[in-house]
Amino acid sequence: MPLNPASSLEPKPRARACLLCRAKKTRCDGQRPQCAACKTLGEACEYRFAMPRQRPTFSRIHELEARVSSLESFIKALHVGSSNDRNSLLNSAVDAQGTVTVPSASPSSPSDEQNQPPGSSTSQDCGAQPEPELSIAHFVSRDDSGDGSTRNFGPSSALHVPGKNTVSVAAETQHHLKQDEKMRDTLIANAALQRQLEHQISKANAIQGVPTNIALRLLDCHWSRQHHSFLLTYRPAIMRDLRSEGPHATPFLINAIFACSSKFSGLLEVWDDPTDPTSAGQRFLDRCDSLLAQEGLLTRSSIPTVVGLLLLGSTYVARGETTKGWLYSGYALRMVYELGLHLDPTETTDVPEEVEVRRRVFWGAFVCDKLQSLYLGRPVVINIRDSRVSHHLFDTYEEMELYAPTNSTVDPSFAAVPIHSVSTFQQLCRLSEIMTTIINIFYVVGATIANAAGSLETVETALHEWKDKLPPELDLQPPNPPQTAPPPMSPNIMVMHSLYHTLIILVHRPFISDGHMRAAGTPLRSWERCSEASHHISHIVRSFRSAFTLASAPYVLGYTIYVACTIHVRNVASQTQHASLLREGLRWLEELCIANPGISRPLGIIKRMMSDNGLELDDGSPPLNEPIPLDSVMNDIINMFPGPELGFLETAADGSLYPQLSYDPIFGFMDSMS
Repeated sequence: MPLNPASSLEPKPRARACLLCRAKKTRCDGQRPQCAACKTLGEACEYRFAMPRQRPTFSRIHELEARVSSLESFIKALHVGSSNDRNSLLNSAVDAQGTVTVPSASPSSPSDEQNQPPGSSTSQDCGAQPEPELSIAHFVSRDDSGDGSTRNFGPSSALHVPGKNTVSVAAETQHHLKQDEKMRDTLIANAALQRQLEHQISKANAIQGVPTNIALRLLDCHWSRQHHSFLLTYRPAIMRDLRSEGPHATPFLINAIFACSSKFSGLLEVWDDPTDPTSAGQRFLDRCDSLLAQEGLLTRSSIPTVVGLLLLGSTYVARGETTKGWLYSGYALRMVYELGLHLDPTETTDVPEEVEVRRRVFWGAFVCDKLQSLYLGRPVVINIRDSRVSHHLFDTYEEMELYAPTNSTVDPSFAAVPIHSVSTFQQLCRLSEIMTTIINIFYVVGATIANAAGSLETVETALHEWKDKLPPELDLQPPNPPQTAPPPMSPNIMVMHSLYHTLIILVHRPFISDGHMRAAGTPLRSWERCSEASHHISHIVRSFRSAFTLASAPYVLGYTIYVACTIHVRNVASQTQHASLLREGLRWLEELCIANPGISRPLGIIKRMMSDNGLELDDGSPPLNEPIPLDSVMNDIINMFPGPELGFLETAADGSLYPQLSYDPIFGFMDSMS
């Protein structure tokens, strides 16, 4: 007999209970029954169905277990954290209305970011807690050679040899608390000592075959500019081993440093062709290629090789050799996983220098990966979901070192300022996590308009929160009035803020170009946000150029100028903006091409965009017509750069139809454009 679908879902009563005396009667004869216990009272009993007790679902059980785990982790973080960390955690846990939300367990751990595949929801329920994570001890394998070393083989691997973990949580927490304090003191003291001993290097006749005076000039150039961008190179270890021929200063790494510093050193001695600036450091690049082949460095992973490959990868991309730069960086990022740098080193070692080096190299590689992904329009290699490494660095010796430009052509009023090297790098790491989300949601092959539109507010909020939480010494507010000179800041801070405004444009730009969002209405707000961000970038670069000149600027600053110019050229063509900002941007890109020849390609893209829209600014002509209201020309702006034919339509959550997102011809696969 077929079951009734409706009735099969109805709860079945267990018994009937008397409403007066609660006595149960399990059977009913269809008439109003009388309770034997109440009969003497002469009252008629009333019965009701007693429903089964509601049991928690498995999802609810898992949610409660996850919340308990989060609370335990939160309490441990309060126990081991400093007073400032405790205050920060407690303030973030309770809002102004008294609502309690357990924040991330550790103030120094990587923030949870949404690395969902395209098409999945990117918004999290504020009340839901993440499930407890597996300990990274499960992803560390004991080497069966008997020497006690560890390898990176996860639990699915046929090569995984589980380690023993018999330490209690309380004992482990107390151990880490003492170890952190000891590591901090040890590393800062050693950094000060090694800095005092660096002068001994000058006694050598040559360093890696390079005359000592030239080698020291190249090293000084590296430590004063490139080093502070990504903190890939740990100065105390490299300079110590350079004196003693230790493992941290391999010939490959030192030659890579020489190669990358040559173009900024101003030394004609390192130009292979005295008439060609692009030949600066070519001998060191050739030497690195030779060492890679002769010593088989690509078949043996090591931290110095990772660092050298990342330095060379960025340099080749800046030179316009994008394929070689991309492949070198790819080798390095594979080695990051091979060496287990994506797992926090405190799980496998108590050696302070090793913990510090491994953390710095991982996050430096993470940032390099994201910047190259943006610049070339290619997928990221390292996702946050695949790693677990703390942002916390113990050696803060360089944090308050003073930075002052040495070039005599820069603004003489610029005074020496603290470089805030460590804190700026940590904030750049956090910004790079948001960068990963932007790439994976807005700029991958499977990205969709519905998913991107649904994620816009969440990602933009994350960017604003990142900026709002910056320490005062790292914050860069727009001047008021605009003509006012900004407070002096080190170049690494200015580049970070320029990158922040670039991300604002990248988040909003899919909604204003190529007709992607026409079905959703005129994207006035997104266009305003892009225009505002492009103005901020121009102001930052103008200040950077005045303080330091663009001769020593990194290629990532050229990328931010390029992104701003893609907005400037459209505003000028639609007569919503004067031509002065666009003319400035073109001049800046041309100046950057001297040290970074690869910038010539995005410069050519901007000029081609101008040509397509009948803009001619090379003759020094005055600004175009006065601006007219933005909303009156919005449709003309959108139609200015038609994209490919729209693909299949998809249905959003609200029932709206959106065209399928196609490749962005400006920000996607830049190196494929001729």
